[in-house]
Amino acid sequence: MKTLSLVVPVYNTEAYLRRCLDSVLLEEVAAELEVIAVNDGSTDGSLSILREYQARYPEMLILIDKENGGHGSAVNAGLQAASGRYFRVLDSDDWFDSPGFLRYMKLLSSCEEDLIVTPYTQEYTWSGTEIRHDYPWLKNEQIYTMDGIDWREDMDYFCLASSAWRTQLLRESGLRLSENCSYVDMEYNLWPIPLVNRFRFLDIPIYRYFLGRPEQSMDPALMLRQTPMHQKVLCSLIEYVAGLSADLSAGKKQYMQLLIYHMLHTHIRLLCIESLDRRRAFREIRTLDAWIRSRSPEIYALGECIPSLKFSRRLGYRNLLFPGRRGAKLLAELLSRRGASLP
Repeated sequence: MKTLSLVVPVYNTEAYLRRCLDSVLLEEVAAELEVIAVNDGSTDGSLSILREYQARYPEMLILIDKENGGHGSAVNAGLQAASGRYFRVLDSDDWFDSPGFLRYMKLLSSCEEDLIVTPYTQEYTWSGTEIRHDYPWLKNEQIYTMDGIDWREDMDYFCLASSAWRTQLLRESGLRLSENCSYVDMEYNLWPIPLVNRFRFLDIPIYRYFLGRPEQSMDPALMLRQTPMHQKVLCSLIEYVAGLSADLSAGKKQYMQLLIYHMLHTHIRLLCIESLDRRRAFREIRTLDAWIRSRSPEIYALGECIPSLKFSRRLGYRNLLFPGRRGAKLLAELLSRRGASLP
């Protein structure tokens, strides 16, 4: 059994694919690594590149060629084929820091925990800058439990760019990402948490997350068009957590609610700050908010930590131009100085 199964979903990324593959197909880790490249119905030259690399690295690279089903479909196919002890995803327009990856693989070979967490770096193409995302409350090579940490709203959750899961745990969790849908990385981030007993932090920022490419799911214009998909995933995860609450430990529940809080915060912004059709947006957020309250009072209470949603509730969801987090804070301070309070 190899140490790591690294799944690379590929869809029309011929311009970036070689950089991605070259960063991980390293002879030093050939005995410990399998790269499962899943061509998800690409119509450019991606498949030809994958066949070229499979011929060069037959002991490391497994190629799956399938009809288009979306990012979730490609990850599902990779998980089904994976034989490594750990499972991780590397999107084909992103890449790994190769020297860091070698150190990571050496440490991973002796790990036994359910989840291995690392920092990651966002690469912004339009400005030529990078931002490293750390988990400052975690110490290098230390082992933790979900209940051993006080999860708060200002903390980041573990994401696709930072996580390697024990493969068998993913299968036992029943994880199957939604197909033909965006934002399914949130399902990947949250679904297996109930089975996590211990996780380890390795302070090696190997993942280089490439931002600024057209047609990316994180492109602001595309996010607006795909708001219904974002809400579909958000609601499915709220249903999932609400159904588990009675069986979850306090720490796991707190962590899963943290992840949903971040997703809800993004969704409120999509609906109420960025949307051009504000009347429709407010009708939608009022309906969504009522549904959340009926499904999970605990998750509904998280909305009080989102300034735009908090004010909207108190103003009866009127068609108000939301000022965002900073503006909402200034508004609260102004009301406080005047001795006023929101109803």
